[in-house]
Amino acid sequence: MRHSFILPSILAIGCSAPPANTVEEATLGNTNRIELNGLIGEWQDVQDSGRTVFNENWSRHPDGSLQGLGFVLSGKDTVFIEHLAILDIDSETHYAATIRSQNNGQAVLFKLIHDHDSLVFAAPAHDFPQRIVYTPVGREHWNVTVSGVQKGQALVEHYHFQRRKHGSR
Repeated sequence: MRHSFILPSILAIGCSAPPANTVEEATLGNTNRIELNGLIGEWQDVQDSGRTVFNENWSRHPDGSLQGLGFVLSGKDTVFIEHLAILDIDSETHYAATIRSQNNGQAVLFKLIHDHDSLVFAAPAHDFPQRIVYTPVGREHWNVTVSGVQKGQALVEHYHFQRRKHGSR
């Protein structure tokens, strides 16, 4: 798939809670959570001097999940499409990506493992990527990093999405 989140160490003498065993336990539920609603809207990352445009469009579905469409334009041609969602499954939040020509058309699920300063979704058993990170930059930008190992090589892709202004490409 081509798409295409510090643990605090504060100890109080005599009355500290047991330490978290995983990043997930230490970061999910933090009071400074990133709000998923911040993704709602139309986003784009223009690359290659405007020849390639990465797009993500997110909206709230009536069932409460976020539904998205990711697509890449090369000139006027659409060269990549994926259906996206952020939804709760068995009381856990997942990022779902579906590309019809991959994974027999089934969604690949990435579990939300961090939601403090960024949204980190992970699927360690997936071929590529294994990790998707959305980091907000103000209200008008998201930095997105897609990473993992592909064919034995570490690979990282960076996207810098800006809220799309209507009337722009």
